[in-house]
Amino acid sequence: MRIAVIPARGGSERLPRKNIKPLFGKPIIAYSIETAIASGLFSEVWVSTEDEEIGSIAQIYGAKIHWRRLAMAHNDVGTQEVMRHALHDIMAKGNEVDYACCIYATAPLMLPEDLHRGFRALMEKPEAPYAYSCALKPQREKGLRWDAGQWYWGSERSFLNEIPLDADDVIKIVIPDHRVCDINTAEDLRRAEQLYSSL
Repeated sequence: MRIAVIPARGGSERLPRKNIKPLFGKPIIAYSIETAIASGLFSEVWVSTEDEEIGSIAQIYGAKIHWRRLAMAHNDVGTQEVMRHALHDIMAKGNEVDYACCIYATAPLMLPEDLHRGFRALMEKPEAPYAYSCALKPQREKGLRWDAGQWYWGSERSFLNEIPLDADDVIKIVIPDHRVCDINTAEDLRRAEQLYSSL
């Protein structure tokens, strides 16, 4: 089966509680959950969190909760570690996962078609470990500079075998500039509000 996992720890530092900040009447994580469900691509949509408030909100909007160990909720734990942890736990309960999509909790500009484009690209090039949303302009100085901050698809093997996201054969799916906003600061959130209003 295919699942979505939305990492959403409670201790975000640059923008505290960013995963449940209100955006036009809804917690921002609700947009990611609703878009994942609306895509029809997933048997299950999970939110991985250690935070009870985030977990309660996620359940209201239709997600299952993967309760993350506190050791996996520190700032230096990346999304791929969270994905491996979640997949191990979910599959240990007897679930057979073929493909998973890591969806960021702060992706209100993401559309169901974006997720479909990523999955189709991965199916057309099955030797690729991942397909991820990227921007036309650099989003940060280090790391995945072109990451649009929305999602990345991968096979279960890619996640569990710790294949890096910057591998040479990773597929990049370009998201239009007017829907790219990687939200880490209050300024990013204001920009996301402006972009969302203009859609």
